[in-house]
Amino acid sequence: MTPPAKRLKTFLALSLLLNIFLVGGLGGGLYQWFARHPATAVGPQHGMRVAMTELPQTKRHQLRQLLRLTRVDNQPLIAQGREARVDVAKQLQAPTLDRPALDAAMAKARDADVSLRARVDATLADFAGTLSPDERIKWAVAMQRHPAAKAPPTGSAAVVGDE
Repeated sequence: MTPPAKRLKTFLALSLLLNIFLVGGLGGGLYQWFARHPATAVGPQHGMRVAMTELPQTKRHQLRQLLRLTRVDNQPLIAQGREARVDVAKQLQAPTLDRPALDAAMAKARDADVSLRARVDATLADFAGTLSPDERIKWAVAMQRHPAAKAPPTGSAAVVGDE
């Protein structure tokens, strides 16, 4: 074997070993990352999302589609609420607090949120009308078993900074 060919083979062998080492390190790092950060990083599931699991697959799909359509149809209302919350943040960051403007922005955000919630509730009521009595019972039991996120406790202990 000639010296340049031997050097080339040595270089290729070292390159292959280095690449195997790097791929192994990357694979091990990814494994460790996903072991510590599972795919359910959304947080604890509760309320409607868990209650939906009690429905048959076709009904779950139908409900998701209806909720998606409701979201698409109400984009202007969602945007109004978002803009109002941005306005609230701007009012709070202002050097001087303009209380009437802050109250108006908060009322606008609240009105948008309440209107959107009413439309989502109407969609859920319409969907419930398509379920059989047995499916409605299962869905209701699941919603009772997995209620929406609980509100913080009331009282002086719940107020931040009162300690």
